[in-house]
Amino acid sequence: MTDTRPLSADDVAQFLAQNPDFFQSHPDALLHLSLPHGSGEAVSLIERQVGLLRERNGKLTGQLQQLVKVATDNEALMHRLHELTLELMSIGDLDGFFRRLCEVLQQEFEADALSISLFECKSPTADDLPVSYRERDDQELQPLRAQLDKGESSCGRLNRTKLELLFPEHVQWVQSTAIIPIGQQGLMAIGSSDPARFYPGMGTLFLDLLARVIEHRLQLEEPAQQRRTA
Repeated sequence: MTDTRPLSADDVAQFLAQNPDFFQSHPDALLHLSLPHGSGEAVSLIERQVGLLRERNGKLTGQLQQLVKVATDNEALMHRLHELTLELMSIGDLDGFFRRLCEVLQQEFEADALSISLFECKSPTADDLPVSYRERDDQELQPLRAQLDKGESSCGRLNRTKLELLFPEHVQWVQSTAIIPIGQQGLMAIGSSDPARFYPGMGTLFLDLLARVIEHRLQLEEPAQQRRTA
């Protein structure tokens, strides 16, 4: 039975897609095509194809440039972290280590408030450092349990309960925060008065790798603690 249904635009498009050499065997058909340009002028099929290819090429070029930028930024990031790791690990005393760490966080992340809670290490630190000691199962940490269990950095705005726990002296003006678990050793938080400084989905590679550096430094401290208490 013959299909008398009129051809639709989709039918024609499908036919041409399945027969890309159609115009090679029927070149006269090109004479009847009309491809109006945005300016109202007619353009040839070849000109239209070239235009589409240029547009697609432009998009691919933009994507490639973005990938190159990300790779370049990551290379610079790793170089900076390498230098910082060598510097921090060369500092013998824990006070000096955390003092330099706080300076770096203030410089690199424009930190307005810092909070470092340590669970295992009990070495005393200077009173002017934002370092405190807690038990890992401390019930006061319950509001932050999700971030601790996640095991990786998270960024965004926190409710007042969490802010009071992390930054009791700066609750009023901390508008965004990065929370960085330090393995099983503790928790670090960076607060900013800029609500857009730390936001969900931002890259945290530097912070996650820095947390590993801090964790390793604290693990080196454990044998010294054991010798002091023996």
